Amino acid sequence: MKLSFCLTTLIVLTYFVEGCKPKSSCVSSGGGKGGSATISISPTHYDSYVDSCTIYIKYGSLDEPANHVYDDSQKCVIIDTIPVATFSNLKAGLYYFMGKGFHTSLHVYVIGATNYIMCNEHSVSMYLPTDQYFP
Repeated sequence: MKLSFCLTTLIVLTYFVEGCKPKSSCVSSGGGKGGSATISISPTHYDSYVDSCTIYIKYGSLDEPANHVYDDSQKCVIIDTIPVATFSNLKAGLYYFMGKGFHTSLHVYVIGATNYIMCNEHSVSMYLPTDQYFP
């Protein structure tokens, strides 16, 4: 009787301990080419789009690369009056984006960055907020 009580208690405690562990994030690394996902980025400056911009992407990171070397880049193209840079054939994972451009209607240079965690391969559209800078 004591043995069955001890085993039952051990099993119940194991369930409680396992249930209390924090859940890990959906993706802790990865990213890059080789999948079926697409990320479309539209750069913005306050309430308007930045019409002349290049978007740079770093795979497998949520931070700016220390050596400032990115894995790929796309110049924005205008689609229905919206500037868009599209990165396709991506895997689930971590992504860091940096954009630099010129806002022609305000006549200012802009720069901005954002990151994204993709848990499963899908298509997503994002905004990249920018601020003015002086080159």
